[in-house]
Amino acid sequence: MSITSFTIGNVKIEPALVLAPMSGVTSSPLRRLIKEANPEAVGLVVSEFVSVEGMTRLGRRSLEMMRFEEEERPYCIQIFGHDINRMRDAALMVQDAGADILDINCGCPAPKVVRKGGGCELMRQPLHLAKILREIKNHLSIPLTIKIRAGWDENSRNALEIARIGEAEGINALYLHARTRAQLYRGEADWELTHQVASALKIPVLGSGDVTGKTSAMRRMDETAVAGLLIGRGALYNPWIFAEIVREKVPLENCPEAEKVMLKLIARYIELLLSDFSPNTAIGKVKQLVSQIGKGVARGSFDWRKPLCRASSLVEQNDILNDYLDRVCRAAELSAA
Repeated sequence: MSITSFTIGNVKIEPALVLAPMSGVTSSPLRRLIKEANPEAVGLVVSEFVSVEGMTRLGRRSLEMMRFEEEERPYCIQIFGHDINRMRDAALMVQDAGADILDINCGCPAPKVVRKGGGCELMRQPLHLAKILREIKNHLSIPLTIKIRAGWDENSRNALEIARIGEAEGINALYLHARTRAQLYRGEADWELTHQVASALKIPVLGSGDVTGKTSAMRRMDETAVAGLLIGRGALYNPWIFAEIVREKVPLENCPEAEKVMLKLIARYIELLLSDFSPNTAIGKVKQLVSQIGKGVARGSFDWRKPLCRASSLVEQNDILNDYLDRVCRAAELSAA
C-alpha cells in the first residue's frame, strides 16, 4: 500500500503524513527544517500546543507560538485549555491568524496541563468536551480536529467513546496516540485500538506512535484503517523520515554520508532558528535536536553530540559544528582518493 492522501474538511493532506505536535519542539524553524529536508513528503505540520489562557490574555509568547511562514502550509495550530468561552475565543484567534486547521489537545499527559482541566483531563470529562466542541463548531469556519490518547489509564480506555463524541459534534478528523496518560511515552502504542477506532468512524483517523521508518509506516497503513500517520519523535531521530517513507530515498542508517548530512542539517537549523529566536534561546533548541538526531543509526559514534550539547554559546556551537564538518569532509576526500 502506498502513502496517498486524504482531506480534513476542505484541506487536502498529501501525502498522508503529518509532523506531529510536540511541546517545546515544533516551533516554526523546526517545521520549516523538516519540510525542507522532505520536499513534497510532509502533508501537514502542526504547531506545539498553545495555551488558550495565554492567547486570550494576549500573552506575547502565546501569540508568537502561533506564527508561521507560508511555506509551512497546510498548517494546523493546536490549542489546549478547559474554559469553554476561552476555547472558543482562542479558536477564532487561530482562524484569524490564517491557520488552515484547528486542533484541540485532548491528550497531553503533563501534570501542569491536566491539573487545570486541559489535555488528557478532557477525556475524563466527555460532556464538557462535547460542549467545547459544539461551541467552537458554532463559530469556526476552518476544519476542526482533536488529538486524543487511548484513555487516562488501563481502567479507563475510552478512546472510542471520545472519538464518537467528537464525530457527533462535527470534528473533521481525529488524531489518536494509542498510549494511556499513565503510560506517558513508555511501552508500545496500541495499534489494534487505533484500527478499531478508525474502523468505527466515518471521518479520517490518523494514528500516532512508534513510526520509526518506512517499514513500520507501511505496516501501520496496511494493517489498520487509518487515513494517515502522525510522526513526532521519529522525525527528531531521523529528520528525513518522511522522504524515506514516501520515496525510495536511502535510509539514514545506510547512507555513507550520514554524518555529513546531519551536520549540514544542524547548521541549517541554526540559520532558521536565528530568524525567529535570540541566540540564547537558539542554543537550547540546537541542543534539543542534537541530543536526538541519529538515534538508532548504527553508523558512527557521532562524537560531536557531546561538545555541541555542552557549548555555552551559539558562537561556540557554530565553531564546533564547522570543525567537525571540515573533519568529515576531509576524511571523505581521503577515502575517495
